[in-house]
Amino acid sequence: MRIRVEAIGLLVALLSVVCACDKIPELPSFEGEDGNKAVMIVVNEGLFTTNTAALSVIYADGTVHYDVFRAVNQRPLGDVAQSMAEINGLYFIAIDNSRRIEILDPKSFRSVGSIRYSRAGSPRYITPLTDSTAVVSDLHNQLVTIRTRPPYRELEYIELPFSSSGIEQMITVGGKVFCTYIDRGIAVFDAAKFRLSTMRLIDEVSVSWSQSTAKPVVDHRGRIWILSTKRVDGIELPRLSCIDPVAEEVVDELLIPIKKRGDLKRGDLMGMPGYNRIDIDPSGRRIYLSLTEASEDNPGAKTRPLQVIYTMNVDSKELSRYLPLPEVKLMYGMSVSPEGKVCICDCLDFTAQRGYVRVYSPDRGEEKSYKVAVYPNFVFFPKS
Repeated sequence: MRIRVEAIGLLVALLSVVCACDKIPELPSFEGEDGNKAVMIVVNEGLFTTNTAALSVIYADGTVHYDVFRAVNQRPLGDVAQSMAEINGLYFIAIDNSRRIEILDPKSFRSVGSIRYSRAGSPRYITPLTDSTAVVSDLHNQLVTIRTRPPYRELEYIELPFSSSGIEQMITVGGKVFCTYIDRGIAVFDAAKFRLSTMRLIDEVSVSWSQSTAKPVVDHRGRIWILSTKRVDGIELPRLSCIDPVAEEVVDELLIPIKKRGDLKRGDLMGMPGYNRIDIDPSGRRIYLSLTEASEDNPGAKTRPLQVIYTMNVDSKELSRYLPLPEVKLMYGMSVSPEGKVCICDCLDFTAQRGYVRVYSPDRGEEKSYKVAVYPNFVFFPKS
């Protein structure tokens, strides 16, 4: 008995030390009575199979709550948080390896429901269809429609026709859903009557696996811009393809002028980082994209390329160097705030340590870094 009591005492002591080293701070007022509102919500994947997905909340006073869902709901968010969408005034979070969509109240972060898949699936991205339905992309070569009002539930599993590829990012514009269909093109569906039989394919836009998680953006003229590739003279060039959502056709493009490795000089564009990301500023006139540059003349295979944010004017298609990121170890996400600040999700060395959101202002470089949870991949800006 004494040995058992001592063992229990030692376990309690160890847990106390762990908790003291990484204590979760108290939650600020969610209603904003104290003026301390949430200004950024960070989706953190967490380490695969460890149930460590988390939502980190950054408040106006700089306070960071790195796992708000667990604190509020007294349970983990799940295994691999892939994305978040605001639909009908609620947050819908796709939990990839948990086969679940978690639904949250945006003021309290309390779970108001969840949709658990009844068959195999890996939910990825969510976009609305009607005022009561949405569609979820999936790694299992399928799309899943869900009900977004009570009772929340799955509606239909739609198997895609090409088994060697799948759909990732999606956007709903003008009553249509435009989807990045890997190695096939851009799939187009009617939102109100979402049927595989009426799918159209814009096949001149080729989206690779590495580009399929770069979100489509809409400019000030209502056109959709999608990151894609185009082979020119034997080189796969990144390009931004502009789609007219009414005509369902490509109306413009910008080819990114990268160079072959043997011809590189310092500052030349080498291509894109492994995790391709784009976003657009609040005015809808300037697209931000991540590219890599040669960091020295005639770099060898072991030279680490420099990550740089470039911008493109959507009207003139002028490409400009905007912000080098020498301090960023692994850029896993990029979002532009309503104030026009660039927010970078830095996963560091991808070894399951907590990462950072680094915020850059247009004129002052890095403004602030916030330590969040494991593998941050997306920053969402709540509406005031």
